[in-house]
Amino acid sequence: MVDLVQSVSDAFPSDRKSFDSVIMISNSAKKIRQIHAVIPSEVNTTILTSKSRVIESFIGDDIIVQMMDESLSSMGLQVLSQLHDMILQAIGEGRISRGEKILVVLAEPIDGIFSVDTTMLSANRFAALAGEVKIELEVLTKAMQLARHIGSRGREGHSVGALFAIGSLPKLRKYSTPLVLNPFKGHDAEKKSILLDENHETLAEFAWLDGAIFLNKDGIASDAGRYIQVPAGTQPKYGEGGRHLAARAISQLAECVAICVSSSGKITLYVNGRERYKVRLN
Repeated sequence: MVDLVQSVSDAFPSDRKSFDSVIMISNSAKKIRQIHAVIPSEVNTTILTSKSRVIESFIGDDIIVQMMDESLSSMGLQVLSQLHDMILQAIGEGRISRGEKILVVLAEPIDGIFSVDTTMLSANRFAALAGEVKIELEVLTKAMQLARHIGSRGREGHSVGALFAIGSLPKLRKYSTPLVLNPFKGHDAEKKSILLDENHETLAEFAWLDGAIFLNKDGIASDAGRYIQVPAGTQPKYGEGGRHLAARAISQLAECVAICVSSSGKITLYVNGRERYKVRLN
């Protein structure tokens, strides 16, 4: 029987830093507390669960636990495949640096630990997506950074959604109509670039307007408050709201990337009419 607590403790000898970060996946609040106690405080730790009761048990605690989309019990060893994708996505979004060494801890229903050297991971998913629509990877990763900012913060204390698309402006405008006067008209490109973090607060304010915000392939915002003209007869998929339907439609019509931030805390990325990436923020 694996003594997870001892194994994790042994992975961090006092004389050196053996891992840059820890990812723990567990449906046991007890095990999370025991293992978290032996992880050095300076090591970045991400804890995931598929049980809401586990998250509730840490309310008001200094241990932050995040929800996974699927049940760990039903996933079995497929959790390893999802974990691989999660790490690649985090690298693509800039939350993990390529070259980091990660300790992965599985604690109920599967127990075990293993290390991941990110220099050995192949094929960055976001690089592939950026290549499909011929935009720079930095533009896509900054767009995901903005989406996370919008989804995690909300507006005036309330959760809100947003939709923005990156691609050919003539195509994007062809399949949409303006709902408001364009707030970006007449401003310098530098003030509208998604590549500059100092612009994200302004971009977020306009992204919260009804309709979509458009950016060209260089990441320069051009329009806000655009209504997507979803073709007649297009049916929403199960669990898909109006904003997701509009994002999926414009990504296909304009052959672009569309990113939908839902008020429930999910970010969904569409490319050419297909859902290609989804993450839950809470």
